[in-house]
Amino acid sequence: MSCLASRGWTVLAPNYRGSTGYGKKWQNASRFDMGGVDKDDCAAGAKYLIENELAEKVAVTGRSHGGYLTMCCLTAHPELFAGGSAVVPFLNWFKSHSESREDLQHWNIENMGDPEENHDLWHERSPYFFLDRVNAPVQMICGGNDPRCPAVDSLDARDKLVELGKEVKLLLYEDEGHAFLKIENVIDAEVKRVEFLDRVLTMDRGR
Repeated sequence: MSCLASRGWTVLAPNYRGSTGYGKKWQNASRFDMGGVDKDDCAAGAKYLIENELAEKVAVTGRSHGGYLTMCCLTAHPELFAGGSAVVPFLNWFKSHSESREDLQHWNIENMGDPEENHDLWHERSPYFFLDRVNAPVQMICGGNDPRCPAVDSLDARDKLVELGKEVKLLLYEDEGHAFLKIENVIDAEVKRVEFLDRVLTMDRGR
């Protein structure tokens, strides 16, 4: 965040419902509502910045669950965001669940219910099924060996966005997992993320 702020940008890092640090009630507030209240809190923050003239344009970025929320924001509130960079995200609850480790599947069920019994919820909260709503450039940064948010999910989303005629760039680091470990990859990914955000925040969207 300091890198983003050093460019003179206003940086909002919301402790959305579901975050840690504010007690169990706050942490559990998004249980069975992921991609709901947490996404709403992010969107409310973006609206606040614009309405109070703290920003003319807003881009959204995050990693892991934050990458998921990035795509939720772009599909649920396309009018708010000039672009989004999703780092090691997941976009399809069903696909991510089937490709994940057993312990991670248990976490999914604990927090979103059974995928068959709660099919409608899982579908509704999967940005993949609403990519036609995207109205801004998208960047996705993935690790080829990610067991938590498998890259195949993002690859499918990239292909779908291309099919829909959307602007999308996917950066795949084949030798990385969920957390990038090679310093050259960490630096390369972050530099390209900042360059992407700089471009979407300064370009004329013409929309």
